[in-house]
Amino acid sequence: MLKIRIIPILTFNGLSLVKTKNFNSTRILGNPIQSARVYNSRDVDELVFIDITASRENRKINLNLVKKVIDECFMPVTIGGGVSSFDDISNLLKIGADKVLIKTKALDDKKFIKRAVEYFGSQCISISIDAIKDNENYIIKDYRKNNKIVNEFIKEMNECEVGEYVINSVDKDGCMSGFDIELYEQCKKLTQKPIIAVGGAGVPEDFIKLINSKFYGALGASSIFHFTQFTPYDVKTSMKENNISVRV
Repeated sequence: MLKIRIIPILTFNGLSLVKTKNFNSTRILGNPIQSARVYNSRDVDELVFIDITASRENRKINLNLVKKVIDECFMPVTIGGGVSSFDDISNLLKIGADKVLIKTKALDDKKFIKRAVEYFGSQCISISIDAIKDNENYIIKDYRKNNKIVNEFIKEMNECEVGEYVINSVDKDGCMSGFDIELYEQCKKLTQKPIIAVGGAGVPEDFIKLINSKFYGALGASSIFHFTQFTPYDVKTSMKENNISVRV
């Protein structure tokens, strides 16, 4: 069994770090550079940094700020927000991003994703999915309300041979009530690509419960690290105590 990655998620609104709840109410958290410095000192496995309003506001991510965040990190970093061209991907990779996270452009243009994978390599291209339960299906929450079904979208992205999925449960986002196990049970049946499960972690036991459901991907979290006493090290310690292999 592969070692489980624990990955803090930093969400940015163009001005400061923020944390949402169900993708609606927003709390201001502060400086992304300082947060990256803290996580680096705690030896986290990876970091994901997303400008969550860039696409909606039709602007590009701040490359100078992103470069400062990356410079604080000695772990792999995934960057997302407003990525819509080869130049956007190239610019992020040039300043040190290991992977580029794409959502809006992927929803709009499957051919773009396929070409990006062919040009940059699948290891560089990650796909963001914000999933919300709608009757029997999960649909993708998107500011344009296109109501795309998660299962169909994953199948499309599989055909493009993308490298990884970051799948966030909107229903669990910021609630710290545990991961949406049903969502990840569905998604893991649809792809052999790595999945980072995000949304809902409030205590270390939440991570353990998801892994014990036979989910073998990476685990992303934000609120637990901002609003509780638990650190990524605490999560890893609890997982090790429950015979779950983690990176140390």
